[in-house]
Amino acid sequence: MNTKNLLIGFAIVYVTTGIAIGVGLYYAGYNADHSPAPKRDMFQELQDEISASKIDQYLKHLSSVPHLAGTDQDLQQAEWLRDNFNKSGLDRVVVVPYHVLLSYPNMTQPNKVYLLDDKGNANFTTSGKQTPLSQPEESSPLAAPNFNAYSGQTGEIESDGLVYVYYGQQEDYDHLESVGIDVTGMIVLARYGASFRGNIVDLAQKKGAKGVLLYSDPKDFAQQGRNEVYPDSWWMPGMAVQSGTVYLGNGDPLTPFYPAIESAYRIKESDALLPSIPVQPIGYDEAEVLLRAMNGPLAPEKWRGDLNTPYSLGPGFQYGSGWKIKMNMLTANKMVTTYNTIGMLYGEQEPDRYVLVGNHRDAWVLGALDPSSGTACMLEMARAFGKMKLDYGWRPRRSLVFCSWGAEEYGLIGSYEWVEQHAKVLSQRAVAYLNVDIAVEGNYSLWGSGAPLMNKVYLESSKKIANPNTAEVNDGRPTVFDTWVHRYPDANHPSKPRVGILGSGSDYTAFMHVLGVPSIDIRYTYQEEIGSYPLYHTLYETHHLLANIMDKGFVYHRAVTQLWTEVARNLLESVVLPMDLDWYATYLNESVAGIKNRYGAQLEANQATLTHFERAVGNFAVATRRFQDTTLARLDPNDLLAVRRINDQLMQLERHFVDPHGLPNRPEYNHIVFAPSSSDSYSSSSFSGLTDLLEAVGNETEAQRPKEWAQIQQHLSVIAFFVDAAGESLNDYL
Repeated sequence: MNTKNLLIGFAIVYVTTGIAIGVGLYYAGYNADHSPAPKRDMFQELQDEISASKIDQYLKHLSSVPHLAGTDQDLQQAEWLRDNFNKSGLDRVVVVPYHVLLSYPNMTQPNKVYLLDDKGNANFTTSGKQTPLSQPEESSPLAAPNFNAYSGQTGEIESDGLVYVYYGQQEDYDHLESVGIDVTGMIVLARYGASFRGNIVDLAQKKGAKGVLLYSDPKDFAQQGRNEVYPDSWWMPGMAVQSGTVYLGNGDPLTPFYPAIESAYRIKESDALLPSIPVQPIGYDEAEVLLRAMNGPLAPEKWRGDLNTPYSLGPGFQYGSGWKIKMNMLTANKMVTTYNTIGMLYGEQEPDRYVLVGNHRDAWVLGALDPSSGTACMLEMARAFGKMKLDYGWRPRRSLVFCSWGAEEYGLIGSYEWVEQHAKVLSQRAVAYLNVDIAVEGNYSLWGSGAPLMNKVYLESSKKIANPNTAEVNDGRPTVFDTWVHRYPDANHPSKPRVGILGSGSDYTAFMHVLGVPSIDIRYTYQEEIGSYPLYHTLYETHHLLANIMDKGFVYHRAVTQLWTEVARNLLESVVLPMDLDWYATYLNESVAGIKNRYGAQLEANQATLTHFERAVGNFAVATRRFQDTTLARLDPNDLLAVRRINDQLMQLERHFVDPHGLPNRPEYNHIVFAPSSSDSYSSSSFSGLTDLLEAVGNETEAQRPKEWAQIQQHLSVIAFFVDAAGESLNDYL
């Protein structure tokens, strides 16, 4: 899952009849004068239709073979989804190819890391691949060796020193500097678990490191001990390795801002924003050997994990001078074709308004959780909606678009290329994008992240979904909403559950952060103290893991599918779009208060003011309240033109926060309120364009950093302008 540079605001968009999403282009075969279907309770019909056993069957097929993006298996699964969408009764299904730059290991010669003695002999060598432990599919010859996509330099890379850098964040390097350790020319060993791996590599490269080794410490990923691991539990065994991209961009690296279609101009690979240093993931059993060999000062207490080693920082080795660390890297970039499978169910009254649902299809290996749990749920949702059409002649009010994305794992490539290709149409017609990447990553609680406009429909829908946890039901919490609000209450509004902010890392990014299409990401998750599900991106994401350990009976998968379906149905069928503007006004008020609390004194000391920002947020709250109390309250639902006008205002509101020029120093992101963190692409922050600038200047004053403070003042004025514009969009007149 993750990231590319994209400025859609000025993109030239190519919309071809073969793969265009404008339903009107496909609509010639549909008889708009057909008789309407009899009225039915579509909520209950859809809920009852969704089958846990069918989700299980889909998942077993999808995770039976490795399906890395750009491989034959990628195409086979794209075509298998096409066939299933057609069988379900969707009106139009297309497989859309994009020719893009991906990255692969050598299948017969894995990347390896060597600890060399003073005579140049290998004292220790990593395996380069994961050991099959339980299921037959783990032994597939198609399973890729351990690698990080878009790793830089190939060949042999040697260093006299290895430095343990903890999670590889700025504060970690600050500590190393304070004890006199410089990583220039060194290979660094960093832990997974605190930030996106691409940010770890980018910072190591900026610090002068020669290469990066990544590992998952059992303190984070085997919390019940190294004997309580897969295949007997969901915890990570010692030879497991998390693969993943280290590309910081989004979309095809060679076609920034534009779709990777046949006519596309491609920049040189040397000009692409790719890492230049080598990167390799290793298992924690292997990391333990390397850490034991290191000398130097001991790491701080909090840096120490659960390996049997003192956790020395390095850079030298305890066996004396002349010992070295060597990486032998054969990862290579390659032009290949990846595929999106797009299926459409045409709307009846408003076919040119689209509710989009999406999940990516590609996996680093077997991918039972990431992404096939979501793919299986989407297939079952498509079957349920299709059955309503085939059996009852039902059609939704608006059009429903199913999106199976390719090459998401490399940097959201399939979704970005498609959004770039259809940006103009989507900007005008997309109602919302509903993403499920990993349907079930835990069984503790429902979780959702998304735009404030989507909170009402998401929360109200969750109140209708039966709780799959019988213990929770017995404790008086009959719905998924009840457990969610019990286990993750909102700190400021404890009667409501906490809703996350969308960072990057999945396919909502181009929709939300670039186009301003309201988006949500839905999943069942784990306890908050667990940073990630332990077997993330490993060989051991198997059907066995879900069916026998995490979700026996696939009841949590069914609940996610039911919720996803109900949110979509509500957006498809409601005469007036179920978007509550109060959520947005509240969010902006709380955000500006948080910024003032954290940065107010710093801003005031440097002649920068939040006055216009606060005024704009206050005016926005007044405009949203007036719109809901007056415009919506007086709306005649039988006045089709008035309904259309109101819905357009609701649908377009998010777009009014989109700056076509992009954020300061980050033109690839356009939403002034929501964007991924610049230091961790997985996470997000409110008004990150502003907070990134403030964090960058630190304690330095306007006199010390005049250009930077001028940029802060300018961006404050931009924020006030766009918030004012969003509020103004709710008025009928200028």
